[in-house]
Amino acid sequence: MLVSPLAMMAAGFTFGLVHALDADHVMAVSALSNRKPGVLKSLQYCLSWALGHGGTLLLLGGLFFGLGFQLPESMQLLAEASVGVLLIVIGGFSLWRIRKQKLQLQVHRHGDMVHTHWHQSAAKDTHGSAVHNSAVSVSETSEKNKSSGQLNKDSHAPVMVGMLHGLAGSAPALALVPVLASNGSFQGQFGIALAYLLVFSLGVLFSMGLFGLGLGLMQQRLQSVSLRLFQYSQYLIASASILFGGFWLSQSL
Repeated sequence: MLVSPLAMMAAGFTFGLVHALDADHVMAVSALSNRKPGVLKSLQYCLSWALGHGGTLLLLGGLFFGLGFQLPESMQLLAEASVGVLLIVIGGFSLWRIRKQKLQLQVHRHGDMVHTHWHQSAAKDTHGSAVHNSAVSVSETSEKNKSSGQLNKDSHAPVMVGMLHGLAGSAPALALVPVLASNGSFQGQFGIALAYLLVFSLGVLFSMGLFGLGLGLMQQRLQSVSLRLFQYSQYLIASASILFGGFWLSQSL
């Protein structure tokens, strides 16, 4: 009896590892991380997405196996189509933010030495007049007041996207559970079903955490090598999100 449940849990964890790296999942978290690149931010976005995905799956599993509730097919189709729309919106918003931080080539002279480097336009006026610096300090104060609200938005967005993915992709995960928990009492079946979904979600969390860590390290490396190359990678991710979202939407309708 011990071998069978352990085999189920191992299979669930393995399926979760693979499921996390579905193309739409990877594209969504990559586009979200594209907004604020960095190791910690990418890891935070990926883990938050996985928590939203797993929480939705556990909730639906509890309703399905505990109360006999089934998600209407129309709602599932709507959620699948919404994934495509969301990828397009995230990609478009990411492109807009990249354009705001457009790079410019600056030339500096130090005596007889002349050198050039790429530099973000948002920071180009930091050597301006004293009046301009005073205005900047005032704007920085107001910017700090907005930062807490923006931080909450940034932390909530990946969770909401993960919940939508969990809603859209719940059918394949839930369809396998009745086969695994077909024997025993109702309490035993319910316990096995929730345990399987929990282990499956832990596999998703672990795999997505590794992906976020790798993505953040890659972004950090690109920034250190070439800021221009890093910006090209941002354009590539945002454009791919829009294109893949359009393809996903065309397949869902």
